[in-house]
Amino acid sequence: MDSFHSVLTLFEQNQSFAISTHVNPDGDAIGSELALFSVLKKLGKNVRIFNTDLVPKKYQFLPKWEAIENAEASVNFSPEILLVVDASSHERIGPFLKKCLIPTHATVNIDHHTTAEEFGDYNIIIPTASSTAEIIYKLFESADIEIDEACAVCLYTGLMFDTGCFRYSNSDSETHRIAANLIECGNFAPDEIYRYVYEHVSLEKIRLLGQTLNTLELTPDGKIAWVLITQAMFNETKTTFDDVEGFVNQIQAIENVEVAICVCELPDGNSKISLRSEGSVDVAELAAEFNGGGHQRASGCRINLPYTSAISTLVESAIRHIKTI
Repeated sequence: MDSFHSVLTLFEQNQSFAISTHVNPDGDAIGSELALFSVLKKLGKNVRIFNTDLVPKKYQFLPKWEAIENAEASVNFSPEILLVVDASSHERIGPFLKKCLIPTHATVNIDHHTTAEEFGDYNIIIPTASSTAEIIYKLFESADIEIDEACAVCLYTGLMFDTGCFRYSNSDSETHRIAANLIECGNFAPDEIYRYVYEHVSLEKIRLLGQTLNTLELTPDGKIAWVLITQAMFNETKTTFDDVEGFVNQIQAIENVEVAICVCELPDGNSKISLRSEGSVDVAELAAEFNGGGHQRASGCRINLPYTSAISTLVESAIRHIKTI
């Protein structure tokens, strides 16, 4: 792991920066990007954010979210430094950005996934951190960089999201210390952030959830459960992939389920997978078999198979993982 000092030196010595994160960005990814954007702007830097996918509606309360540009906008920008956050591999930022967003000086990789690859010229990878937002907080703290209200809201959102509202095992006393400091810096109400992310749910999403739960199946021993979301279901309920977030947690909560699988049919006929574990099975290892990644209890991947084949392949693999415990 490269030191905070090395990355902070890059901040001082360079003027132009690009920031990116993984496809289908979540609260930690977007919050981390915007926190870096906020601080670098205050330092007088030329900084832009490019993502493959749009900012989900529920994160559009975050300060400066409009600054996040689509991948194609990066064509005419040649930054000195590329900051990639919360992406376990370079491929995770998407094929267009991986090919076109090339820095003239260095790539900095900041991540906390156990499956993270050291693809950067500088790599800050801390698997014990609760979130990438926590790492960025500590980066700023190490240099006494002021965290203003906008930055605090973004970092708190990332911290809250990746700890499952502080209920996952990656939430320890240090995580709560950071959360408390961010609340003081940002002067915001934590319940307001929670409501933006989790309680502004559309009727369409509820209808999609109902259809999804109707597809629920389990293995005979009840240890593996899975649901399916097809393109027809998206079309019928007028929803998108953004609306699927959290569905897999519904089935992971079923008593005796050790591995929960949510399979989404992509427009090209392939499959996007979300995986959850109650702890005994490392779903990051399971996802890695299909070039995915994440955390021991929460991971994902994409499989170039129709959903019927993807489900059978994943269930067979999950059974093997359970047998090795």
